[in-house]
This record gives sequence, C-alpha cells and structure tokens, in this order.
Amino acid sequence: MRAGTTIKELYEQYWEERRHRINDADFGPDEILEGVESALDGAERLLDVGCGIGNLIGVAHGRCGAVHGCDVSEVAVHEACGRGVIGVCADLNCGALPYRSGAFDWATCLEVIEHVVDPLQLLRELHRVLRPAGRLILTTPNIRYFRNVARLVWRGEFPHTTTDTFVWGGGHLHYFTRRDLSGLLVMAGFEPPRFLINARQFERSWKRRVLARIIGLEWFGEWICGGILAVARKP
Repeated sequence: MRAGTTIKELYEQYWEERRHRINDADFGPDEILEGVESALDGAERLLDVGCGIGNLIGVAHGRCGAVHGCDVSEVAVHEACGRGVIGVCADLNCGALPYRSGAFDWATCLEVIEHVVDPLQLLRELHRVLRPAGRLILTTPNIRYFRNVARLVWRGEFPHTTTDTFVWGGGHLHYFTRRDLSGLLVMAGFEPPRFLINARQFERSWKRRVLARIIGLEWFGEWICGGILAVARKP
C-alpha cells in the first residue's frame, strides 16, 4: 500500500486482482455461504451490504425476488451486476446507506462489519433499511475461536482472522465474540440475535460431529467455529 492511497483505491485494487483469480470454489466449500443458505428464507427484496462481486446471488437465486447490493468498489459492483445483483457504489464509512427506510425484507452483511470504522453505525443503518419484522444475517470471524486464543496466549501473537494479505491483518479493524455482536445488535435496535452453526460441516468431519456431541452446540459455536453467524430480527 503506497502512501496516499485511499480506502476506496485500496479495495478497487483488491477486487481487480481477486476477480482474475481461480474461482474460490476450486479450493473447497464456502462455509459462509453454506451457513447463509441454511438461514435465508424467501424474500421479496434482499440487500447485501458489502456485496463484493456478488457471490451471494448463487444462494439467493430462487429464494429472493430481487437482490440489491452495495460496495465501495466500482470493480466489484460491476462484476456483481453482471451476475444479476442490482448494485450501487457506497462507502460504508460515509453516512447513510443509499436506500429508503423500510425498503428490504432481508439484509446480509457477510465478513464486512470487521472492516468498517463504526460497526454500530452500520448496524443502525441496516436496521433502518429493513421493514418491521425484517431480518439481518451477519457473519464475521470469531476471535474466541480456540486457535485464535491459543495463538495469543501461548505464542504471544495477535491472531490473524483472515487469509487476505493485501494490507496488514486483511483490513480488519475490529474483532468480535458472540456476546459483542449480541450487544451491538441490541444497541442498534434489533431483537437479541440467534446464533447458528453451518450444519454441513458435520457431513465432512466425523471429528467435529463427535466433538459437538461431547461439548454441545453452544460451546462448539463459541470455541470451535472460526466464524460467527448471527440472525437478528427488527421488531
């Protein structure tokens, strides 16, 4: 990252490079999208905040009437629109989302909240654009994941919660536990969230199946899952 580079320029470069790589699916299942698939019911209008190149469209197709998305990167939004997303450019660190209040049945915010300067402001905006009884699906890395805790305690190194290396720490500014997210969501006006686990991981790993039976799903989600998947309802 050269001196004077803006956040927008940084993410333009990131998505320009990433969209030319081999499809992420070639490296194995996308557990984040698998989790979203299990949580998402039908919706007339869905908003994907921080939509990137529109990977969510594969999950939303057939479940949602219209999929809208916004992202700071023009490169990413152009790619997302080509996949069927109704996309606009928006800087999540600069004021209100470019949508009217109560416009959407569902919103998704996948691996985004850790990148913004003010997570609470973003959640308040997501609350605003949802209709009453609308729901938000939110994912973020789990800083309480046992490998993260072990790295901090035993190695004296702060854990890296992403494999992205385009800037130090992959551009992550904040780190969350389930309790952190629950508190923020309630402060933003949502009901206390439900925390889900991607059940398809158990089809691929007998070790995880056994461990989940021994310690229970709640503790499994707190300590063994590398990510957090929350679903919150607007009253």
